Amino acid sequence: MGQPFALDFNAVMAMGTALGADMELLADVLPAAEIAIIGNLVPDEAPD
Repeated sequence: MGQPFALDFNAVMAMGTALGADMELLADVLPAAEIAIIGNLVPDEAPD
């Protein structure tokens, strides 16, 4: 079964706009947040 490999930045930015987030801040932290989120969802090693 497939694993997530990235966030949909357009969807995240649209949600940020709808929620009234600071868009410059969101754009700055989104790449690091993506690494933290996806890194915790995908195991380090594939099962044999």
